[in-house]
Amino acid sequence: MIIGILSDIHDNLNKLEQALTLFEEKAVEELVFCGDFCSPFSARRLAAWNGPVHAVFGNNDGDRFAISRAVNGNPKFRIYGEYGGDEQQLITLDGIRICITHYPFYAVPLARTGWFDAVFAGHTHKAEKQRFGSCLFLNPGEVAGVFGTPTVALYDTKLRSSELLELG
Repeated sequence: MIIGILSDIHDNLNKLEQALTLFEEKAVEELVFCGDFCSPFSARRLAAWNGPVHAVFGNNDGDRFAISRAVNGNPKFRIYGEYGGDEQQLITLDGIRICITHYPFYAVPLARTGWFDAVFAGHTHKAEKQRFGSCLFLNPGEVAGVFGTPTVALYDTKLRSSELLELG
């Protein structure tokens, strides 16, 4: 299974469309979003993607109630708890134990525990991947392009490999 990972949309719908198009071209089956929709319309567009979406809030998600309401009723879209590490954060996709959080300062210690196969986080707007034992820590960078080149990531559950991709 190929998982698409993205973070920090910051309401840049043009770049979000590029990311979603790229994910379709790469045959992505599920998405993991690491926070910072910012507004309900970004969440609504992400929720309209054709497969399941696993998401967390970020520090710039202003009206979380409105964002939740924008995706409410979509059975393929789930917003998990905020900080990571609890059972609510653990998702298993194709046998891979994944934890998602917005914050790398939670993600890196979680990756070091050995409880997960992969831990995904955003927040810094900088694409990064690192291994801690058998666990991958991955930050897909930012969709918005606020601080540099917009990037997203792919994770292949069969090969347990990842790839960072730039958006045009």
